[in-house]
Amino acid sequence: MTTQERENRRPEQPAAPTTAADDNTVSQGRRLCWVPCTRQHPQDLRSQLSRRRSHALRSVPLDCGCRDPWPCRCSEPPLSEKMIDAGREAALHLLDSGHVPVLKFEVLQALWRRGGRDRELAELLHHACGEAIA
Repeated sequence: MTTQERENRRPEQPAAPTTAADDNTVSQGRRLCWVPCTRQHPQDLRSQLSRRRSHALRSVPLDCGCRDPWPCRCSEPPLSEKMIDAGREAALHLLDSGHVPVLKFEVLQALWRRGGRDRELAELLHHACGEAIA
């Protein structure tokens, strides 16, 4: 047998235990059932990611064009009015307690686009936090 044949051959499975399966003192539902290992694929991280990538390439693309939904960040839902209002209320609460909140860029942008007092608040928050964007 050559070295390559030895590497490609699956390892020998251990023999099935005979005592637990043949023991009549153990109830039927509690007996040991021997199932040999039938995995044909290696289970290391590199091979798992390789199989995931190959399956993703065969799948139908999402609406954004990405093939794999796991790493895709394109289809995150847009901010709702409720989320924008919650960001404004949280910022006002923190300002009242003497802290300077750092809101997400999308929330600041939505507040600025609303105009009026929300625009003033967005500009105040942007300048108060040193023009940092979260």
